[in-house]
Amino acid sequence: MAIRKTTQQIKEEILSSLNKCPLSIEQIRKKAESNWSTINNYLEELKKERKVKEILSTDKAKIYQKIFGDTYFDIPITEEERKKFRTLFSLIIQEYKSYRKIPSKTHLAKCAVHVIDNKDSGLNDLPIIWYLYGMIPQMVADPSIEYHEETELSHRTKVQNLIKEYVDENRDKGSLQIQKEQHKKYDEELYVITDTFFEKTNIQKWDDAIILNLLNKFFINCPIDNEFPEVFELTEMLFSLVNKLSKITNLQDHRNKILLTFNSLWKFIALYKLYKSKTSGKTPMPKDILRKFYIGDDLEVRKECFYESLLDLKSDYLNKLVEFDPDSIKLSEDAEKSRKIMEEWTGED
Repeated sequence: MAIRKTTQQIKEEILSSLNKCPLSIEQIRKKAESNWSTINNYLEELKKERKVKEILSTDKAKIYQKIFGDTYFDIPITEEERKKFRTLFSLIIQEYKSYRKIPSKTHLAKCAVHVIDNKDSGLNDLPIIWYLYGMIPQMVADPSIEYHEETELSHRTKVQNLIKEYVDENRDKGSLQIQKEQHKKYDEELYVITDTFFEKTNIQKWDDAIILNLLNKFFINCPIDNEFPEVFELTEMLFSLVNKLSKITNLQDHRNKILLTFNSLWKFIALYKLYKSKTSGKTPMPKDILRKFYIGDDLEVRKECFYESLLDLKSDYLNKLVEFDPDSIKLSEDAEKSRKIMEEWTGED
């Protein structure tokens, strides 16, 4: 006679089945070895408990995803990885506390990457990703959480030495400085240019030539990816519009809209960088699953935000263009000669 499962057991089996990727009710039913109606009812309860969410609903199937709450975009990690992350975060915070300091979120995340990325740490199987502010652990590093050592690290002494090395060197630095130094260390030119762009546009008086030069560098370094043509296309749109705007007015007069548009572009590209880093490396995640179930909606939202802010900036350009007097442009002597030649040219030999 089969042993009857409790409600809690069935719920745990449902959650366990969703650890790796989203599944349909039928797929969950097979893994949990229960009937469709029972699984459907418990999924509804788990939705109310905010432990799962329904990400697709059609006449033929419903797809459910587990809510982890401690990873970026709820991209799954294993329980063993989770324990290692928590243990590592705990050790880092302990080291900072020995100096009577509490690490910022940036300090905690970047120190964790420093350890994980070292081949002798025994932790370089932990997933790290590139995102908005550089390379970070896939599990969100939150210094306000009271982490504990949940597992034995095989290279604990080495890990502690790496943490001490990092904290000694960086504990008195600001988060922004640490972030910039990491971008340069990994030679991530797009991140380095972005850091400089935000720095140069955050001062009281802009230098249009510097702003245009940075946007030009960003445009040149922008990846061309057939899988993500939008990355280059959106960058080209912004570069072209700001370049045209600079010909007829001071860019600083449009500071807020330029910053808003660039920021929305960067958020889109940063999510693309997350996608690339998560679908490559030692344990790549299937591209279709990552894009369809985890970041696809966010990519579309960020693209729409870019178009909205670009359209707003474009309206400024068109308004200025109506007011602009072409004769106000001072041509160089060579350019003036060329213009006269073109005016006199009839097209005949």
